[in-house]
Amino acid sequence: MKTITKLISVSILLIIIYISFSAGDANAGKSNCEAYIYVSNNSLFEINLTIDGFPSGNLLVGKSKTYTINLQNDQGKRIKVKAEYQDPDYIDPKAINYVTKTKVECGGSDSVFVAFTK
Repeated sequence: MKTITKLISVSILLIIIYISFSAGDANAGKSNCEAYIYVSNNSLFEINLTIDGFPSGNLLVGKSKTYTINLQNDQGKRIKVKAEYQDPDYIDPKAINYVTKTKVECGGSDSVFVAFTK
């Protein structure tokens, strides 16, 4: 009788451990996907880019680049692009914010064309 009790208690303990470790993943059933933003610098100045709140480097005059955006939970969203440039007439840099025309879906793309002139 004691061996049956020990076997049952050990099996219950193993089941509890298995359930606690398998249910611990909060992202189970959720996935991420990628979308793409094409940014073209058609201005007279080199620009520094911030895409969706993350610094994304600079873009030289007349250059274009495609940036990859990670969309969480497979939901489309509007992407914010901040283009900042050094204006020779001012000490502080100037910035212009762009927002994509539509919500960018998984595997989709949109484009932003930056054009600063004097």
